[in-house]
Amino acid sequence: MTTVPQERNPDTSSVSSVDVLLSVDHRTSQDHLIPSPPPTERQNLWPAVFPIPTFSYNTEMALRQGNEKFLKDGTPLTVPSVKSDILERLAESMFSYTAYPNDPQRAAVARALIEKHPCLREPGSFNGCYGWQQSLRYKCVNYRSKLKAHGNPELMRNTSKHKLDGDKKPAKNIKRPRKSEVNYLPDDSPERVRLELIATSRTKDNAQVLKDMMSRTDSCRRREVVGQSVQVAEFKERWPVLFHPTHINEEFRRCNTIPLESTFICQLDHYMPKFLDLFSSKGGAVGQRMKSVHGADTGEDPDSSVVKKRDVTLRCLIEYVGESVQDLVSDYSKTAEDKMQKDLETQSMRIYVCHQPDAVGIIIDGSPVLTGLDNLSRACCLLLGLTYALNLDYPPKLAKTFEVFQRLFVGLDTLQPKLTSKYISLKNKLLT
Repeated sequence: MTTVPQERNPDTSSVSSVDVLLSVDHRTSQDHLIPSPPPTERQNLWPAVFPIPTFSYNTEMALRQGNEKFLKDGTPLTVPSVKSDILERLAESMFSYTAYPNDPQRAAVARALIEKHPCLREPGSFNGCYGWQQSLRYKCVNYRSKLKAHGNPELMRNTSKHKLDGDKKPAKNIKRPRKSEVNYLPDDSPERVRLELIATSRTKDNAQVLKDMMSRTDSCRRREVVGQSVQVAEFKERWPVLFHPTHINEEFRRCNTIPLESTFICQLDHYMPKFLDLFSSKGGAVGQRMKSVHGADTGEDPDSSVVKKRDVTLRCLIEYVGESVQDLVSDYSKTAEDKMQKDLETQSMRIYVCHQPDAVGIIIDGSPVLTGLDNLSRACCLLLGLTYALNLDYPPKLAKTFEVFQRLFVGLDTLQPKLTSKYISLKNKLLT
């Protein structure tokens, strides 16, 4: 075929050669009519710098020649079939991180694209990539439609036939990640394994077996918490193994690909000196409340243990962001056990701390889901993990506190377009 040598000539740089190159093989617009199967479990968070994938051979050759010409005379590359292949490949790559990319994420992809291939820069548009950002928006919708047609469980949840009678509208009650979950609704797994899991949990020396079985039944749990809104007490009866610190950590890792406790505590310790400086310099009524929190100062005592400093830091943090410690933590003495039980039965989400002897636990919907924890900081960390494992909303009165937990301490959803002013102010002060 006479055009083959022309296609593979690396010295070819004219626009006409690009057209000939693209006319040889029209697969760029056909390769992805049936998209390749997405991974059953995502392995990574959204990257700080989006890696632009390798496109088809024809597109890569056209881009190389287009970049050379753009650097010579500033002529952008405008070939429809090239754009079609680029958008399809980018949508596929973005889906490997999230099914529902937001505006900042699409903008990050568009910027990375024109930085790698300057010939795709759009003259006159904002940052040279606004048009690409909008094209990616529509292409992602189209790509989801193709996957939905092939039965992808994460997307099938939002089809009309899976909704209640009153919700059968395309844009109503869409089930999608709300707190930057990476694996929000993975592929289905058999119910039989759940029953085996309960039986195995009653035997000894089964830690590794339980871990493996929890991993195999991940999709069953996600399908229940996302699609059926099961009550916590009922869910605990069905999945008792989940309500243990080890398995909460593993569930969070499966959902978000990062370790929970080690990340949370590491970041808390990293920012703790700066936090304590901010708290000690805070005046007014908020400053007075922080100084009296838990009957402790803000950590100047060199003999204070690290665990105690963490607990004091978290209590002060809640006050600092304008919320109340009492909305998250209930403190009781040993003589108030009867009062504690009655109070906690009415709480939708609460950490209780019983002093002398120390006992820390978590209550959700009036039911104890975790007991016998070591300290408050660990309880806060595991409570965050439970909100992901059980697909729970953050308490409205503690939304700013959980925003700090989620974004600052575990690094999730940092590209969300609507960061609260309180969080932005706090982050800026920590970085100065």
